[in-house]
Amino acid sequence: MRARRIWKVVGAKHHRSGIEQLQLDLAAFNRCIDALEKADANPQDIEVLTTHALTLAEQIDEVRWSNPAKALGWLLENEIHKPAARKASGTG
Repeated sequence: MRARRIWKVVGAKHHRSGIEQLQLDLAAFNRCIDALEKADANPQDIEVLTTHALTLAEQIDEVRWSNPAKALGWLLENEIHKPAARKASGTG
């Protein structure tokens, strides 16, 4: 199965720790899913990768919300940056 080979490649790069590595892995899964969809790959392979991507997204949420103070800081930081992006683009 092609999806298993991709999982091994993505999972092999665990040199970072915590949420950063999970986010990198999730991005890699999403790129693989996109490439497989564009290549009209076996839908079962895409489903396997999608399931792994969802599991990683859940793990990211668990890590992020395991410390409510940090999670709140992360949310506030993202909200602070949004209005600046809207003003810069002329939509805000």
